[in-house]
Amino acid sequence: MTIDFSPLIEIIEQYSYGAVCLAMVLEGMCLPVPSELVLGFAGFMVYQGVFSFPAAVGAGWLGSMLGSLFIYFVARQGGRNFLYKFCRIFRLSPVYIDKMGEAFICYGPQIIIPWRQLPIVRTKISIAAGLLNMRLATFCLLTALGIAVWCTLAVSLGLFFGPHWQKLIDIFTELGYLVIALGGIIAVVIGIYWYSRRKRKKEATDNCS
Repeated sequence: MTIDFSPLIEIIEQYSYGAVCLAMVLEGMCLPVPSELVLGFAGFMVYQGVFSFPAAVGAGWLGSMLGSLFIYFVARQGGRNFLYKFCRIFRLSPVYIDKMGEAFICYGPQIIIPWRQLPIVRTKISIAAGLLNMRLATFCLLTALGIAVWCTLAVSLGLFFGPHWQKLIDIFTELGYLVIALGGIIAVVIGIYWYSRRKRKKEATDNCS
């Protein structure tokens, strides 16, 4: 089923940078608004001479930053207590959640900027950062840089493709499928490793007793 995004394009044509900013706020809040379309079309508007390049990038950056901060604070409000409450559903312990948090604090900042360039999952890093209590200053700095890279890239691609800017949707849709497939494979590998490790620990405990 193909989703018709022509109303969104018409809104951007009518309300200019404000519509780009608002659409990116929604995308930053993890709602299903494709930034490839929003920023790609903004790039096409630059191609037409309707938008300026810095303003198009700036509108996208501001909206995405506001949306990301919103979802970060929502996730942080629940924080680890939320994870502690529901972690046993997934056969995890609070101790494991704490270890995840420590790992994210150590390694999470390093992946925010490249993660922000990935289709489909780019905004979900804000939820992880909030739930695992990443420092606000660290989150803001790295998220701002990651968003700046993505907005500049997407608007540039829309400008480059010009009248054929909609090719961006197909390109990033295919990349999105690839990301999902790789994510699934990684999740399965981690799951097998985690299960095997727990099984070995249980067998070692049983042998000791």
